[in-house]
Amino acid sequence: MRGSRKTTLAEARRLEERALNASGAFQSLAYDGWLIGYRPGPTKRLRCVNPLYRSTLPLAEKIEWCARFYATAKLPAIFRMLPFAQPRDLDRALDRAGWREFERTVVQRADLTRSVRIKSSVSVEIIAPPQWDRAVAGLLELEDEALAAAIERARNYPLPHTGALIRHNGTVAACGLLKIEGDHAGLFAVTTAEALRGRGLGTAVVAALLREARRRRARVAYLQVTADNGAALALYRAFGFTRAYDYWYRARPGEQY
Repeated sequence: MRGSRKTTLAEARRLEERALNASGAFQSLAYDGWLIGYRPGPTKRLRCVNPLYRSTLPLAEKIEWCARFYATAKLPAIFRMLPFAQPRDLDRALDRAGWREFERTVVQRADLTRSVRIKSSVSVEIIAPPQWDRAVAGLLELEDEALAAAIERARNYPLPHTGALIRHNGTVAACGLLKIEGDHAGLFAVTTAEALRGRGLGTAVVAALLREARRRRARVAYLQVTADNGAALALYRAFGFTRAYDYWYRARPGEQY
């Protein structure tokens, strides 16, 4: 783990807790120190095993229990591997058992008291959920049940949150979501319509969200981005985001989705 300064395991675990809280990890079970997420949808960290805390049961028994659980739930069995995953030999044990690594993701953070402040001439609207969810549904491809579920989660979310969006020719062309817990602000769902990428819309959205985070007295911003997304990494680097740590997933062949 590295960045502008070393990230301790305790800090990394607390950052993960904030990210799970921000993502609405409501459909989950606690199993001997592991958080077993089972919320269907594209967000894998909410439908996988998050091995966050000390484990006491035999490892092989726990892995088999998780495999059976996800089969019953009709979801792929996926483990999310973190630098503080418990027990320490979990990643090695899964590898030996044929669970393959995929989708490495970088967790980044920025000190908002020192990070770069970028101005943009693009007009950005700050809109609170669930109005934001309705407005960006087309861009984020949320339809019917998925949109209804997102609106319900937004209505019941207990911590401060708000959204940003940019309109182009009457439709939403870019968006992002800000969720705050204490002095930490998480950036989520930062998206630009494919046909309009490269025009600075993502920069404008991130700048607006970070301004709002500072206005709400957040001191640290964090986000998650896949390691092979060069354009997004460059965008966040311009705002002073640096790598805190990586995580990756493991699943059996045919279940890496």
